Amino acid sequence: MDRLSEKRKTPRVEEKLPIKIMEGESGIVVETKNISASGAYLIMDKPMPLMSKVMVVLLIPECEGKNNKVQCGGTVVRTSPTTLNDKTLYETAIFFDDITEKTKNIISKHVKTVMGQS
Repeated sequence: MDRLSEKRKTPRVEEKLPIKIMEGESGIVVETKNISASGAYLIMDKPMPLMSKVMVVLLIPECEGKNNKVQCGGTVVRTSPTTLNDKTLYETAIFFDDITEKTKNIISKHVKTVMGQS
């Protein structure tokens, strides 16, 4: 186990899930690169200011092809530029700091299910 994963309090899985990030009245839909019950890591076309407060809507897969729509508040805790195919993109980490236990449990259950499949 590497040092980074040792610091994590919640398990994280590499998975592309649709995620809507709302900052004020504007929003953008992208995909997660990885997800845990405490946050999400994603790639965006534009940078978001550090410590920005955002609302997050995630579609968490359930059985039989249905999705569970969950919402929580978060804070942008990291954004760093990267280049892909001569295009600058922004690796962005959002910490879920305004999340209900129910939502946290839905995400945790999904992460454990995905971990069991790998």
